[in-house]
Amino acid sequence: MKIKILSLFMVFVLAAGLFAGCGQADISGNSAAGTAAQSAALSTTAAPGTATDSTGIDSKAVRYPLTLKDASGTSVTIAAKPVKIAAFPLGVCEMLISLTDKSQIAAMTYFAEDQGVSNITDAARGVGQRMDFNAEKILALQPDLVLADAWSDANIIKQLRDSNINVFVLKTPSNIDQEKEMLKLLGDITDNAGKAEELANWMDQKLKSVSDRLSVLKEEEKLSIIDYSEMGSTSGKDTNFDDIVTRAGLTNPVSKEGLTGWPQLSKEMIVKYDPDIISVPSWFYDTSKATPESLTKSIREDKSLAGVKAVKNNRIISVPYNHLSATSHYSVLAVEDMAKAAYPDLFK
Repeated sequence: MKIKILSLFMVFVLAAGLFAGCGQADISGNSAAGTAAQSAALSTTAAPGTATDSTGIDSKAVRYPLTLKDASGTSVTIAAKPVKIAAFPLGVCEMLISLTDKSQIAAMTYFAEDQGVSNITDAARGVGQRMDFNAEKILALQPDLVLADAWSDANIIKQLRDSNINVFVLKTPSNIDQEKEMLKLLGDITDNAGKAEELANWMDQKLKSVSDRLSVLKEEEKLSIIDYSEMGSTSGKDTNFDDIVTRAGLTNPVSKEGLTGWPQLSKEMIVKYDPDIISVPSWFYDTSKATPESLTKSIREDKSLAGVKAVKNNRIISVPYNHLSATSHYSVLAVEDMAKAAYPDLFK
């Protein structure tokens, strides 16, 4: 059951959540998929480098003790600048790599080094330990701050807090604006507020570079898109996918119909929506049952879907999943990926 729940979460919102050595920032992606997705069609503005050095100097220094309410409603007091952080949401790990000095990160999720979903595969090497959300391992590490997902095991969180380990629970962002808010929050927590502002500004610049290209599109010229996971689900309102494709100049009929989250997608629904594009993931958590290639093939060869525009026009696409699933500042690269895949002529 735990594996199934994790698989669902990874497919939909994985952060599920950046730069070489945690110092010099390079938004080129650190993975083959990420690098391939970025071409000379758009001038890529490198994300700013780490704002602080090993002394923690920042032009917008945070004052401690800092008391904040976390996503669980718990008031958490951070007595001083954290110097031994254990971070478990992948999106949070990606943000920390950009925000903090590498010496502040004591542990990160194993997924930080998975090229299929992580944007920090190179940057994560040599930075802290790798561990899962395990009370015994975390207690042995004795971090001064643990950053956990809202969906993490509440019993483990209680056990850690009962052992005087400071745990701050974070809600996984479901759109780019929430990711900016998360950057600000993590900047405040880690005494890197100035750097967080730089990264948010970089996100805005990337989004503007895409929207400028799309400005010539009329509303009626916008293409429709749905995503189709290996579990037969799709993305509706209040999901990162919906926010990304909307910013990429596309419309999501699932969202327009008012469906939220990740409903199951029947063949009848696909025919009804008749999308111009179908997006399938380029990474599967469990490849024992299917692969991106086999899923694409099954859609193309399904006779009941032969009349769907995306199938007829061979517009079943996959963009780098480490961008599309990102719950960090890297999600803006998915906006670029989607816009370029949908409207290649605008990005020549």
